[in-house]
Parts: sequence; C-alpha cells; structure tokens
Amino acid sequence: MTILSRHIFKEFIYLAAGVLIGILVVYLCVEFLQKADKLIKYQATPSQIARYFLFSIPGMVSLALPMATLIAALLALSNLSRSNEIIAMRAGGVSLVTIVSPIVAGGLLISGLGFINNEFVMPDYSSRAGHIRKVEIEKSQQRVMFQQSRLWLRGPENSIVNIALISPNRTEMLGLNIYKLNPDYSVRERIKAGSLRWENGAWRLKNSSTFTQVDDVVRSRPSDNEVFNIVENPDDLGMIVKKSEEMNFSELRDYVKRLKASGYKASAYEVELHNKLAYPLASLLMVMISIPFGVLKVRSGGTGKGIALAIAIAFFYWMLMSVGASLGRSGALPPAISAWFANIFFAISSVVAIFRMQRSV
Repeated sequence: MTILSRHIFKEFIYLAAGVLIGILVVYLCVEFLQKADKLIKYQATPSQIARYFLFSIPGMVSLALPMATLIAALLALSNLSRSNEIIAMRAGGVSLVTIVSPIVAGGLLISGLGFINNEFVMPDYSSRAGHIRKVEIEKSQQRVMFQQSRLWLRGPENSIVNIALISPNRTEMLGLNIYKLNPDYSVRERIKAGSLRWENGAWRLKNSSTFTQVDDVVRSRPSDNEVFNIVENPDDLGMIVKKSEEMNFSELRDYVKRLKASGYKASAYEVELHNKLAYPLASLLMVMISIPFGVLKVRSGGTGKGIALAIAIAFFYWMLMSVGASLGRSGALPPAISAWFANIFFAISSVVAIFRMQRSV
C-alpha cells in the first residue's frame, strides 16, 4: 500500500471509529431515557444498569456500523473532492480506482468485523443483557436448567420437563417428557406428550399419556387436554427461547431445520438466517454507494450536507431491506431473495453509478 493509500485508509478508519462512537453515545442515551421508568420501577442497581447497557453494546454496534461507515466514507471523499485533492491526484496520474480503493478496503474490513461481531460476540452478549433485564432487574424466575439439543425446564408440582422444540410463535411446545418428582427426587409420575399447546388461557397436553408406577406395575392413562401450566403465558417463554439475534448462524440454521422437520413454516427465521450473511455486507455497500456521491455531489455544504445525505441513503436502504424481509416472511418471495434484495439493488446501483462517474471525472 502506497503512502497516499495509507493516508486515505487511515483517515477513513479514524472517521468511521469517531462516527461510530458518536452514534453509540446517542443510542445509549436514547435507550437509557426509554428504559428509565422501568429501571426506577424495579429499583435496578447501578451495577445492573451498567452491565445491562454494556452487554447491549454489541447489538447497537451491529445496527450502527453501516450508518457509521456511510457517513465516514462520504466525509472522507467529500473532503478530498471539496479541497480539489482528487483533481490534483488525477492530474498527477493517479487513477480513480487507486484513490477510492483504500476506502473500499476499509469498508470490506468493517464488513468483516461486523460479521465477526454478529456471529461470535453479539449473540452471547445479547443473551446476557436479556438475562440481566429479565432475571436480575425484573425478578422473573429463571426456569432453564440446561440446554443442549433439547431444553430442560423446571415445572410446577416439583417437576422437570424435557422439550424437543418450541414453536416460533411460542404457543406450542413439541416432544415433551414430564417427570413429576417425590421429595426424595424419585419419579412418582411421567407424562409423555406430543405437544403442550396454549388454549383458552392455559397450557393443555396433546397426544399424551401419563405413566404411574404402583408397586412393581406401571399403569398408563390418556391425559389429553389436561392442564399443565409450565409458565404463566407464552410471553414468559421470551426469556427461555433465544431470539434470532441471540443465535449465531449455525444455531439459527439448526433451529430452522428443526422447525421444518416439525412441519412449521420457517420463512421468518429463514429470512433472519440469510440476513446473518447479508446484513454485515451493508457496510461495504454503503462505501460503494458513497463513492459517486462523495466525489461528485458533496463538494459544498460541509459535514451537515454529508450527514443529511447519509441519512437519506441509509433510510432508503433500510426501507428496501424491510420491504424485502416482509415479503419473505409472508412467503411472497423466497427467503434468500428477500434477505438479499436491498444488497442486490444497492450493489447494481453502485456499479452503474461508479461506471458513469469514471467517465465524468
């Protein structure tokens, strides 16, 4: 990398870091103000508040990275354009590709860091933040005992429950084995159920049988529609079942496979699965779309004009992404196409705009 390329690359990275920090500060302030009433209501300690917002930062970084990258790229390019440095470099024989390639490399680096954050950092930190909010601050009972491929929960009547799968709408649990225990932890009764479904304000057993041992004889009886309120309502499963942002790519892919195998439509989660790959690339696409705007359009107006343009571009990107996701969840578009819709549109638009720019600069 030449001295010129290193200079442009460093300026872009420093700008991106500064803008990201600024966005995070604003984001944290807004989040704190929105949640202040609840934090006061539940008498959260300063330690709990600090840890909750600390563990929320990777999720905020994931959302803020494309915007920070876009603003930084526009500012870096507009500074070079406004001071006529681009014209001077072109007059000195430096190609436009050489001028913008350090910024593109920076965008690629930021996209890679975004993917690492989304895959290895954010899922664990988002889960911890949720635990602090639900269990430590709001004092909700933590029912999860341990979780691997199946879920083990503490249930009522001194019971433990093994669950194969929980539906996306959290109104049905599939493949249950319920063990009701005596005070000495021996099993007094076992229930095997195909599902536990939320109906008429209660959790009711479906396709189920109850097994009870009397002396050396095990007796069974059907127990369909009997009530077994493992939690008060489906909302309480929110702290048991991971959200998509709390899963990495492989976990979400396995969940989608299990949903499909159980006969559920998994379109919404398939869209989220493809977004795990598509969204980190938004930072690179923000750099690419900023090149023609930064070089040709933002020559006057300073920082304010660059930020206003960045907000307009980002709004259009997220509008396309939201429309694509909605079409994918409804089944109107295949999940892969819906998740990549905004990226494909921006990639094509960027290539066309850059090609036209080369002929005019």
